Amino acid sequence: MAKLFGDYFKNLIEDKLTKLSEQEPCPLNTAAALLDKRQELADVEAALAVQKEDFQMKMKILQQRREDLNQKEGELKQSLLKFDRYLEENDAKQNRVNNKIITETELVRQKEKDVVRFEAELKVLIDMREQLKKKVESYSIYPKFLEKVIKISKEFQDIRMVNTRFETLFGIHDLLITKYQEDQEAMKTIKSNHNQFMMEKNNDIMMYHNSLAVLKTRLDEAKAKTIKGESLWIHIQNTAAKRTLILGMTKVAIFNLYMHVRKAGIQPGAVSEDTVIQLQAIQHYILELSDIVHDVKKYLAFGSSSMALTL
Repeated sequence: MAKLFGDYFKNLIEDKLTKLSEQEPCPLNTAAALLDKRQELADVEAALAVQKEDFQMKMKILQQRREDLNQKEGELKQSLLKFDRYLEENDAKQNRVNNKIITETELVRQKEKDVVRFEAELKVLIDMREQLKKKVESYSIYPKFLEKVIKISKEFQDIRMVNTRFETLFGIHDLLITKYQEDQEAMKTIKSNHNQFMMEKNNDIMMYHNSLAVLKTRLDEAKAKTIKGESLWIHIQNTAAKRTLILGMTKVAIFNLYMHVRKAGIQPGAVSEDTVIQLQAIQHYILELSDIVHDVKKYLAFGSSSMALTL
């Protein structure tokens, strides 16, 4: 009976621990699950208390039996002392008494073994209870966390409202999973259509490759023309650079003549950097010099005529 009791109690604890271990990987999934775990732990602890009381009751019964056996053993020893005088007369009765003593002694030894086994099982159960207490303490942070959430949040008033919201969100999650599965089926259809589309487009790509080969030939011809045009552009740039250099030298010469003209004559105003104005000033100065030369020549010609007439 003690073995059956120990096996039953062991199976009960293993079932509870199996349920807890199966639910343990997702303690944060739901506050309701945490409360269920807490209730299950409370139920296990209550069952432990009941089993402990039952075990203590049986221990008392076994202790009473042991005392009875010790009393009987004492009585048997006294009877043996009395029966020692009758050993020769009643060997059969003594043999029966000896057999009974052996049986009772064996029974006491068996009960002592049961007591030792029960004590070992009790120690294991105590260790399991301590582990369960530690788990309860570790899980106690979640209700505390929910209480803090309720204090901070203006939307929830108690943990039941949080559980209701979670159940609603869990239902929405299921709907989303269903929608996801439907979307996956739609994706399969789209993928099939996409494969068909890709086959059609591959044919188009082959046609475009042929067109691309023709365009590439035209591109090579255009590149050859571009290279020729670039060579011409480089020649034009070099020619422009030379002409720019000549233009710069010319402007320097014009500026030098302009400055010479300004030094030679009275030119009002600031120095102009406009080449056209500089050329106009030089032209004006040259025209003045031409007029002077012309006047000098006329004067010289007139003087020669006057001298000839005088002579």
